[in-house]
Amino acid sequence: MAKPSTSLLKRRLDIAEIVRKNGEIKVDDLAEMLAVSGVTIRNDLNYLEQQGYLKRSFGGAIYTAQPVRASVTQDMSRVQEWDRSGELELAKQVARLVADEDSLFLGAGVVPRKALPFLGESRELCLAFNDLGHVATARDYIDGEIVLLGGTLDRSGQRLEGEIAIQSIQRFQPTCSVVMIEHVSEDGTLSVASESAAVILAESLRLSQRCVAVIAQRPDYGEARYPVGKLSALSAVVTPQIVAAEYHSRFIAVGLTNSYTNNECLTWINPALHPAR
Repeated sequence: MAKPSTSLLKRRLDIAEIVRKNGEIKVDDLAEMLAVSGVTIRNDLNYLEQQGYLKRSFGGAIYTAQPVRASVTQDMSRVQEWDRSGELELAKQVARLVADEDSLFLGAGVVPRKALPFLGESRELCLAFNDLGHVATARDYIDGEIVLLGGTLDRSGQRLEGEIAIQSIQRFQPTCSVVMIEHVSEDGTLSVASESAAVILAESLRLSQRCVAVIAQRPDYGEARYPVGKLSALSAVVTPQIVAAEYHSRFIAVGLTNSYTNNECLTWINPALHPAR
């Protein structure tokens, strides 16, 4: 018997989590949140009911508390494998949002780094970053100007930060920034777990004409967070399906619209801030 695809397992885990958080939810709402058909959702709910994760109701599903199963651990392992491979798809979508001749600040992190080969197709790109891990890939793929911001090394020895880094990005004056964000609060505040990183990201958001945020993971609600800016100030957001389900209502509330969807990720655009291509 063929194994179900990783995207199928991931969506079903998403549904189980959404039902758990809401207590009860309708098929139509799940279909909108996960960008699939009602028929697909009903099939998923039937499967999850058979496995004991929830109970079907008229037009939806109800959460039923169950003990943790070994199958959940196995499914989560597959989800983690997806997270690694799915980063490439996120990176492709990031690159689509960068324009020719941009002065681009590329924030630290794996997804921005994986976007570099795709950014090699951009004409007359001027690129600045503070992540030393970007250096080798940028040299291989970026034909335009490359600027490594000054500053002091953080504890990891990977990123440049501090007052000199802030002054460097102010001199660079990015037209566009790509940043990794770790959490969006109910009032639309963007935040990350590192205080020093938050300062640099906040300045890039303040200076940029357009800012693209990658939100690659569900939030850890136990973490301390430091604010970067507001969701309403972003020109675009790129998320995996699982994160889109988490933040769907917050995206809609600030006027973000879903401009691209596939089985792995979604791109959200603020039409007032992101120019039509």
